[in-house]
Amino acid sequence: MKCRRYKKYRTNRLRIRLAHPIPSAPVSEVVGASPGSPRGGTGSPSLSSSAAPRLSSSTGSSVAASGSSTSELSAAASDEAEPEQPATRPHTRLQSGITKPKVYTDGTVRYANLCAVGEPTSVDEALKSSEWKNAMKEEYDALQRNGTWSLVSPPQGKNLIDCKWVYKIKRRADGQIDHYKACLVAKGFKQRYGIDYEDTFSPVVKIATVRLVLSLAVARGWCLRQLDVQNAFLHGVLEEEVYMRQPPGFESDKFPSFVCKLKKAIYGLKQAPRAWYSRLSTKLVDLGFVPAKSDASLFIYRKGSVEIYMLIYVDDIIVTSSSQDAVNVLLKALREDFALKDLGDLHYFLGIEVEKKPSGDLLLTQRKYAKDILTRMGMLKCKPVSTPMSSTEKVS
Repeated sequence: MKCRRYKKYRTNRLRIRLAHPIPSAPVSEVVGASPGSPRGGTGSPSLSSSAAPRLSSSTGSSVAASGSSTSELSAAASDEAEPEQPATRPHTRLQSGITKPKVYTDGTVRYANLCAVGEPTSVDEALKSSEWKNAMKEEYDALQRNGTWSLVSPPQGKNLIDCKWVYKIKRRADGQIDHYKACLVAKGFKQRYGIDYEDTFSPVVKIATVRLVLSLAVARGWCLRQLDVQNAFLHGVLEEEVYMRQPPGFESDKFPSFVCKLKKAIYGLKQAPRAWYSRLSTKLVDLGFVPAKSDASLFIYRKGSVEIYMLIYVDDIIVTSSSQDAVNVLLKALREDFALKDLGDLHYFLGIEVEKKPSGDLLLTQRKYAKDILTRMGMLKCKPVSTPMSSTEKVS
């Protein structure tokens, strides 16, 4: 930029000098000036022998200057006539695939590789594995059996949302693989309030309530069962009109351009948790359960000498009762409407490991939960300390 400005400035100066040449002074003024003149002196006004060569040299220099000015003007004009070459972008290390992670010295933790090893990141990668392909097929078949959607032509003026597959390896408390889970999730962030969703709130059980119910079960010697509802959100009935694209990898061969009109809730929708809770709570009330006033996710059943307490956290359910037969009857009634899976005795719930002692007491630990956090943060091999801070620190 500076070079171009300088060339333009120099060209303009040369044009001005050629258009308005400076008049040359008379020889008498140059050689012998009056005593009062600025170049005054006491010399004679006659031309001396030494002045002639000086005049000729000055005349030659002016001619040479004029010639050089003309050459500079032509050179500047030729420079302006040449097209400017575009600036080339410098080649960086990133373009060559050379990267170097930033080293943080202020204690900042880099959140990287948070997903477990073996979980695919794309549909193409998942379809190459037989385990994940079977998991996706099982999820898609469950959606079809449940009547989650119907294929319709794309509506005009309606909000259309996308969907994607989410993969997760379900593990037991000891870290062993339980099963592969593939879930179709709608991109609910594209929904618009008042058009395809309204209320979204859904209550979940409090940890204090979980501890209270477990203490009550241990004190009275009741049985503890853990239940899991497969595809829980798919049982919620939608009240709004929601349109979604077909699942990636499972598009219809007969109607590839059609879209899915959702009849029931699906994971990712903003109203899905509320629709599922409404469906389950309605079923439990019909069976005779009453929601607790202190916690809306605790349902209590009392009839004669039979008492049943049910804790609900989305699709994870804990059931404790004074009668084992009453629990079996309850499970049979729930299986009529939901795909219920009996996990047996309580052993793992909300990141809490439950171990039953021979004496009947329960030991609650979060060993696996803490180990997972240390693994994600890359701190599993760090040295342990007895306290998380200095023992001499004064706490106000």
